[in-house]
Amino acid sequence: MAERQLNMREVARLAEVSVATVSRALREPDKVSDDTRARVNGAAAQLGYIYNAVAGDISTGRSTVIGVLVPAASNALFAETLHSIQDVAMAAGHSTIQGATRYDEAIEGKLIDTLLQRRVKGLVLTGLTYGQEARIAQLATASDVRIVITWEKPPVDTGSISYVGFDNRKASELAVRHLIELGHTRIGLIVGPYSRIARTRHRLDGYRDALDAAGIAFDPSLVLERLPEPVEGREAMEALLAQEEPPTGVFAASDMLAFGALRALHAAGLDVPSDVSLVGFDDVDLAAYTHPPLTTVRVDAARIGRLAAQILIDPAEARSRHYCLDCDLVIRGSTGPVRSGPLRGRHTEIKLGGIPS
Repeated sequence: MAERQLNMREVARLAEVSVATVSRALREPDKVSDDTRARVNGAAAQLGYIYNAVAGDISTGRSTVIGVLVPAASNALFAETLHSIQDVAMAAGHSTIQGATRYDEAIEGKLIDTLLQRRVKGLVLTGLTYGQEARIAQLATASDVRIVITWEKPPVDTGSISYVGFDNRKASELAVRHLIELGHTRIGLIVGPYSRIARTRHRLDGYRDALDAAGIAFDPSLVLERLPEPVEGREAMEALLAQEEPPTGVFAASDMLAFGALRALHAAGLDVPSDVSLVGFDDVDLAAYTHPPLTTVRVDAARIGRLAAQILIDPAEARSRHYCLDCDLVIRGSTGPVRSGPLRGRHTEIKLGGIPS
């Protein structure tokens, strides 16, 4: 501790400011002027001084670390949210620690425990797996750790837990209604693990809402539950095409699933959208560059991350905050009017096996 204090004094002397100002500039850079921050950072760099954030957290009793849990860090959409959280955190002199739950309740629970043991300032959770709701509510009440649920609007009162999300049910209904308005009545659904994750269950509910409103009977054989990965979307589309009466429209409730589905359609010799229309969900950057460009539900992933981080960092945000963001349907080239005539009558040599991943 004495060595740390001595080095900080040296930084203060070189930057011509007080030791307290050096500490504030390094720990809470948003609390000092741009000129002061630049002088302190320049002096620290010249001396090779690295601020001990852990010791600073201990001395003040206030953590500057935010824990973030996402289902899969490799997913482009969650990466965008992570980048936004990190940007806001860094600007305020905070850092982030991240973990991937892999849509697994046990892994999620262990990661939450680990982050709480690390005394993080707050937790950002990407929705909740079934079974965690009561536990998270108890943690929020029993500890001083702020919790923000993202990517969904919880169906029940979250009390002291904040959320930044959107209505997955209404967004999915919007996507399926678009297909119905184009004349499609046999519509497939490739959806994430709705038996484990609430927000994906809401996307299934939105699909059913759209069918009910149009008087279209629900056919469970057209609903396939898959992890949101391209290879799983490809395999699910193959299974839909192998049915006696394949769908003319498909809603893939994740762009990752839609990319795989599009690959399967092309490999089967089918034209999108003349033979099969396809809608995704998320509007990741790649969606605009597929062939054809993907019609999809746009989610503002960056804004979700920014708002979540601000809730955790801003001292004025002492009470829980609830944000339900809008979603838009971005119509591109992958959807069109329903085709005339049966699919198999026009494509008699469809081969579904052996499509490379």
